[in-house]
Amino acid sequence: DGHWATLYRGIRDCNIFLDNIDKVPDMDEIEKRRWISEVLFLKAYYHYYLVRMYGPIPIVNESLPINASVDEVRVMRSPVDSCFNFITTLLDDSYENLPLTIYNPQEDLGRITKPIALALKAKVLVTAASPLFNGNTDQSKLVNPDGTPLFNPTFSKAKWDSAAVACKRAIDICHQVGNKLYY
Repeated sequence: DGHWATLYRGIRDCNIFLDNIDKVPDMDEIEKRRWISEVLFLKAYYHYYLVRMYGPIPIVNESLPINASVDEVRVMRSPVDSCFNFITTLLDDSYENLPLTIYNPQEDLGRITKPIALALKAKVLVTAASPLFNGNTDQSKLVNPDGTPLFNPTFSKAKWDSAAVACKRAIDICHQVGNKLYY
């Protein structure tokens, strides 16, 4: 059924997880915080993937009740700047409780680390600063039914500055844990 439905299903699963993680009776606090951080990362990644493919998207930050009305289910697309701000906020929130590196590859290979979170944040900010989303006058007439503009036609150098800082931070933490672009 395509990326749209699959990724929003993943976002829904993340929201359900976050709504219910505190109900787990025998999970220690450190493990719980790590799982929450990994789910926040995934939620950011899914939203980012959708923005890359579709531009302005509906941001889904919470689960809808099973008996939600049709009007509650119809979520308007958010402007791309709001989408990127939401994604970077999720990544910032996920960062604190992630490990620097995987110490036991047999048990934890594939889990999220701080360098991975910072690398994705750098990629998100570079995408946000790119001409497709930063000062795109070709899309300036794209609006929601309520008239909300979805693209900001004004170029912002500050977006490139933020992207450069995020790239440098990602590179520095990767070097700190011994990751390199080449060996």
